[in-house]
Amino acid sequence: MKRLSFIITLPVTLVVLVFALSNRGAIGLTLWPFDVAIDLPIYLVVLGSLVVGLLLGGLIAWLAGRRVRRQARRLQQETRRQAAEIADLKKRHSAPTATGSALMTQATRPPLPSP
Repeated sequence: MKRLSFIITLPVTLVVLVFALSNRGAIGLTLWPFDVAIDLPIYLVVLGSLVVGLLLGGLIAWLAGRRVRRQARRLQQETRRQAAEIADLKKRHSAPTATGSALMTQATRPPLPSP
């Protein structure tokens, strides 16, 4: 896994480095609602925009997955509760009773209610 990460990271880093060295010219960046003008290198504006877009996209994806994470957490809690209930039932039914059988036979079961 470390090799795969290195194989992917190295070319991306080289491309970003070549891009930054090729685009060192300054451009004027004006922030509209304010009377502020900043001279920045082209590569800084482009890479900064990519980073901001990546962070905003990640935030939106994380917020969109909130419902799925909540449902997974609820199902995990339900699974744990059911596993504890199964263990409790196995424990109760494995202990010998006064009649000698922990499970009721088909003949001694009460009838099911009608729907």
